Amino acid sequence: MEVHPPEHPIFTWKQFFIHMSTVCLGLLIALGLEQGVEALHRHHQRHQLEADLRAEGIRNLHNAIIALESSDWMARWQSQQAQELDRAATHERKPAYIPAPPARPAHFSRPSDAVWTVAQSSTTLNLLPRSEAERFAHHYYDVNVATEMLERMNMAQQQRQALLDAAAVDPHNGLLALDLNTTYDLSRLSKEQLAQFREITGSYIVAARSEASYTLTMYALTWGTLNGYSDDENTARRTEVNAAYFHGGTAELLRKFPIPDEKTAATEGDK
Repeated sequence: MEVHPPEHPIFTWKQFFIHMSTVCLGLLIALGLEQGVEALHRHHQRHQLEADLRAEGIRNLHNAIIALESSDWMARWQSQQAQELDRAATHERKPAYIPAPPARPAHFSRPSDAVWTVAQSSTTLNLLPRSEAERFAHHYYDVNVATEMLERMNMAQQQRQALLDAAAVDPHNGLLALDLNTTYDLSRLSKEQLAQFREITGSYIVAARSEASYTLTMYALTWGTLNGYSDDENTARRTEVNAAYFHGGTAELLRKFPIPDEKTAATEGDK
């Protein structure tokens, strides 16, 4: 911004004040325009961040439904295997391997926190109102916990598979083969290996149930946050979410707490 000297010499106070008033008015207009453009830019950034956070939350809700179904499927399967191991130990016989039940749910991935992580590492998170930022912070805390539980379940699966490699009927499955339809002969395992297999199976069941529990909590907080509820309201609604799931599974959960449509989310984020 440049302030040019007057074209003619100033000889009176009137001329001086006219010139200074013109300069000050020009500066105020320039600063006002600059601040206005900056405010519009921040407004657009905030709404873009809210839209991105909402879209990421919706993706996490979809993933949570698959995770709940898969964790429940895995826990029921491993419970059947644990019961067979216990019965075999009681009757002093070799246990049978329980194959994976049919209709396995689709594969699910870890919850996403990319938008929140980028916003934290930049100044854009400061654009959100404090109350809104706190709601998302609590939601993403549960996202991280659910991710940790998923990693525990993956570790239990790897330990289980490493032990079962010694009992694989088909030697061409390779180390740590993850084909759930692989056939195993548990009579090939030693007594110590069977004891380890029972322990790992128990850990797998605990990990799967923990994953389901924290995923359900994440669903409740995510759903409430996307619908604009406060932390207190989210806490109260968590019980309702749990009741819906334990009463009728993911179908009842989706009926009472449906996942928002992404197009609707984008429209609301642009308001």
